[in-house]
Amino acid sequence: MAKGKRPSRPQTNPWVRWGGVLVGLFLAGAIVWWVARPTPQEPPVAETAAERGGGPRPLAEAGGPTREAAASLENVPDDSLASAGPDAPQGVDISNDPRLGDPDAPVTIVEFSDFQCPFCARFHEETFPALRRLYGDRIQWVFVNRPFAAHQYARRAAIAAECATRQGRFWEYAEALFADQSDLGKGAVEDTAEAVGLDMEAFESCVADEATAGEVEADIAEANRLGVDGTPAFYVNGHQIMGAQPVGVFNQVIQPYFR
Repeated sequence: MAKGKRPSRPQTNPWVRWGGVLVGLFLAGAIVWWVARPTPQEPPVAETAAERGGGPRPLAEAGGPTREAAASLENVPDDSLASAGPDAPQGVDISNDPRLGDPDAPVTIVEFSDFQCPFCARFHEETFPALRRLYGDRIQWVFVNRPFAAHQYARRAAIAAECATRQGRFWEYAEALFADQSDLGKGAVEDTAEAVGLDMEAFESCVADEATAGEVEADIAEANRLGVDGTPAFYVNGHQIMGAQPVGVFNQVIQPYFR
């Protein structure tokens, strides 16, 4: 019996074979990508006041610092909270300067300020009232004039503020000057004095007195001696704080005295 040939298998086209391999690799890659793909993240929930802890917070925290406050922080030295000593006010001559609060308060803040300085005005509009609400007369506040020559009306405003001090009306007069800082030109200090109810005859005589100008010069000399070359500048029980800092920065120095 003659042996027949085995039936031959049909030859597979090599292109078909490689095509199947590529399809398989594509499907495997798609599966790996699907498993490893990143899952959508929920947006972070804003931290609540309770979660971040109690206590006073900087005034501008919710909306970020104001442009003026941010600018005031640009050149603040790293050791701006360095202690100059435990006594208040450490090495600062505050004779004949206006004061607010209990003379026996555990904390004394000495402020060097310029009535035409925009950062000083910002401080008195925002941070100063907040500190007064938080601590009241438990802080004694002392104001020392530090007008700069670059500010055309600052020195005259400082002299006028000294005269308001002599009538026991410094703080309301100072706040009125800061509130209308954009208009400190000729006649402004007199208009403000009249608005807060000063004795105008005594006021005008005081402004013209060279001795009053001498008190402002003494303040400037004291600021120069301490190296106060910018305003506002503060000494909090001997701790120096430079710039229109927010409430939280002051609290770092103040709160330990009330524990």
